[in-house]
Amino acid sequence: MGQRIRELTQEGLARKADVTLGAVRKWERGTRTPSFDMAIRLAEALGCSLDELAGIKSPKGKPKK
Repeated sequence: MGQRIRELTQEGLARKADVTLGAVRKWERGTRTPSFDMAIRLAEALGCSLDELAGIKSPKGKPKK
């Protein structure tokens, strides 16, 4: 999840997802995990699916090996 978050600046993602900068930093470091509802907002802000956000599928939609 941290890798997907790194694609935007922390500030940019915080604004797009309407969350605090501190929350974004914790998710990126992996010290906290967002709730399911927040994960949906993050995926929307990043323009990806929940599977891509979680690292289950690559951005091209292919299963990760």
